[in-house]
Amino acid sequence: MTAPLTILEVKGLTKSYGAVRAVDSVDLHIDRGEILGLIGPNGSGKSTFFDCTTGLAEPDTGKVLLEGTEITNWPLNRIAREGRMLRSFQKTVVFKQLDVEENLVIAGQMFAFPSVASTFSFGRAARDRVAGLRRHARELIELTGLGHVAHMPAGNLSGGQQKLIQFASMLMPDPRLIMLDEPMAGINPKLIERVVDTIQYANREMGVSFLVIEHNIDVVTNLCSRAIVLDQGRKLCEGTPAEVIANKDVREAYLGG
Repeated sequence: MTAPLTILEVKGLTKSYGAVRAVDSVDLHIDRGEILGLIGPNGSGKSTFFDCTTGLAEPDTGKVLLEGTEITNWPLNRIAREGRMLRSFQKTVVFKQLDVEENLVIAGQMFAFPSVASTFSFGRAARDRVAGLRRHARELIELTGLGHVAHMPAGNLSGGQQKLIQFASMLMPDPRLIMLDEPMAGINPKLIERVVDTIQYANREMGVSFLVIEHNIDVVTNLCSRAIVLDQGRKLCEGTPAEVIANKDVREAYLGG
């Protein structure tokens, strides 16, 4: 059976908090192999959209389909456990006392080991699984440019380097789709270039699709083939980054006129 062209499809997603309509009947799709940008002013509903799509919040109405399977209201841990779609959060979380390699190995264990018992099992099969995780971790460490700090405690590294650890951890189970919530926030320009290069490599060489919330318009322009703009919970427009930036309504709502 041929895999569907669309990897993620969201239909009529709506979420209200009291009188506030945080997300208002939003439709969105991501094609396999695409890097899609999601932009908009603060409070436009981007993170709420992520939360409802990934099971952290329950939408009032709408459907979420991943590779043709409806996953609406699946809990976050079930979606993550399958390893097909993963998301980041604005707050970076790493195991600060462990080094970079151990962070990645632990991230991979939840997918490589099907149960708690197998995680702590002994024997050749268990050793082989751990060895495979370490090999994959080292490949991703080199990809993200963290080789020179691979055996330093993650808590001793910069915020940007910790974001790279988090991103590399998400690549450990070879997901089909990664949703990134402001991956460039708070990091220096050199590390922004590294994050962009890593996303492009994962997209090109590993076949990972991406949905990226990002405020840096230059990043969106260089990284994304298509962008969607939210404003007050509604989809304002979509198109290529150049088309979106040129849109008068976008300039007024997002770029300050």
